[in-house]
Amino acid sequence: MNAANPVPDLQLGQFALVTEVLGDVAQAVGSSRFIQVLYESVVRFVDCDAVHLDYERVASGQRSVGWIGSFGRERELVAQTMRLYYQSYANDDATYDGIVADDEVRVLQISAQKVTTELRHLFYDIADIHDECVVGGLVNGTKYSMSMARGRHLPSFSLKELSLFKHLALVMLPLAAAHRRLAGALAPDDAAADTTDRNLLAQWLPQLHGKLTPREAHVCSSFINGMTTQAIAQSMGVKASTVNTYAKRAFEKLGVDTRRQLVALVLKSAPLDAGDPGRC
Repeated sequence: MNAANPVPDLQLGQFALVTEVLGDVAQAVGSSRFIQVLYESVVRFVDCDAVHLDYERVASGQRSVGWIGSFGRERELVAQTMRLYYQSYANDDATYDGIVADDEVRVLQISAQKVTTELRHLFYDIADIHDECVVGGLVNGTKYSMSMARGRHLPSFSLKELSLFKHLALVMLPLAAAHRRLAGALAPDDAAADTTDRNLLAQWLPQLHGKLTPREAHVCSSFINGMTTQAIAQSMGVKASTVNTYAKRAFEKLGVDTRRQLVALVLKSAPLDAGDPGRC
């Protein structure tokens, strides 16, 4: 009889913590709480004051940065500062040039003293940030980045913390990509949000989508985008029981029983190279 593969030398408690944290983040994918849950999960391993997620868009040879979301201890300050950053500076930030676009996750540590005076004054000083760690990597051909920022009340990131953050990114970046595919990206100004690939039901299940009535399709797309039954009912001006009726009919046509199975069906049907539609 062949011997079983050896069990990795892991502490059960540590392994349980990791799986619990990653499970929480995975369950929040596509919902409005995703960035907050990701932040609360990351700080259980590496303390920081804010976490930001973005991705690189390339169209007609021009690079731009899409904003997936930010969250931190000073929630309003983080939102205000990062909205300004992605609106006015992100596309010209040379930081992104330091992350090579290949299959390996890269780590870049940035001290406030090493950035340009303009950037430091506009963002680092306002938010009292002195140290930042950025990890980036390719997910289905698109470069995604996650950064952690620390204020002056915390020390600079240690080598151990940078290593932990890099390993977390191996899972967090693909989850961020899945979240963007389901919920779209944020708009840093008053323009409409980047929702070019939010209607996954219509994009990747065109034949089955055509079998649904407009309201059945709307309910399914809303489920995929993380909306609750009550929120959908309010947006449609109907009762929650009516939404459940539309969902039941649609699920029967799509051959699924739950919202989770609906999301799984859409993701399973997504093309492997489904990055930014504007990629060249």
